[in-house]
Amino acid sequence: MTEQSGPNRPLLASFARYRWDKVRGQHQLVFPEGMMVLNDASAAIVRLCDGRLLEDLIGALEQDFPDCNLGDDVKSFLGQLGEKGLLRDARDS
Repeated sequence: MTEQSGPNRPLLASFARYRWDKVRGQHQLVFPEGMMVLNDASAAIVRLCDGRLLEDLIGALEQDFPDCNLGDDVKSFLGQLGEKGLLRDARDS
């Protein structure tokens, strides 16, 4: 999945899930092969990967971060998740 052909309706792969680790105090994306520690911004993106339109996802983030132009960064991050197989397009279900 490249940035240009990225998901229109981003959805986490069925085997991947977001969690907050209370012990370590960190956001995590866990999957069978391991775990990815997320910063606050990437955790906010991951939590919105529920099959909604990409434009709606970016719009929701821009409400929380009004002084930022997030579109390119969000698409780039989603592209990285897609390359790792952690993201799919809900329209493909």
